[in-house]
Amino acid sequence: MSNSLKDQLLALGLAAKKSKPQLNKPRRPQTEGKKPKQRNAEISLDQAYRIRSQEDRSQKQQAIARKREKERQRREINQKIKTLIEESAIRDTAADSKRNFLYKGRIRSVLATREQIKEINNGSLGVVYLSGNYHLMPADKIEEIRQISPDHIPDLSGAESKEEVENPVPDDLIW
Repeated sequence: MSNSLKDQLLALGLAAKKSKPQLNKPRRPQTEGKKPKQRNAEISLDQAYRIRSQEDRSQKQQAIARKREKERQRREINQKIKTLIEESAIRDTAADSKRNFLYKGRIRSVLATREQIKEINNGSLGVVYLSGNYHLMPADKIEEIRQISPDHIPDLSGAESKEEVENPVPDDLIW
């Protein structure tokens, strides 16, 4: 009874006798009639770096191309606006008053006469921004420029902010 279960099964012929695998003999894949498999999943470190650098270069080139296209479009818009300003800008050498307005989060001003300021407030004149300067223009030209690029037209309405509506200044307050 000292026989183990394995020995008993072998004696009855119910279990196959396994030979020990040979450790010294290397395994070779059979290549007869079969094509060798390519290792797609495994690439060398050098290849990975090359692929990554190529992708980086292509992304940089695409970003440069997008930036150049935006710059070209900006120049075209500025040129169109410049020709409209040269044609119909209102310039008065006697302009001595400032008309202040809010543009891109900062208070800006344009020089105008008192009559021009009244016309700006009525809406018959408007202001156009181009290359650091503010130009007075008739309302019809302002609408043309607004169609080209609304970013070049400051809002002169002077609308109250939400804070002023929520917390109005009392009329009886004396400064």
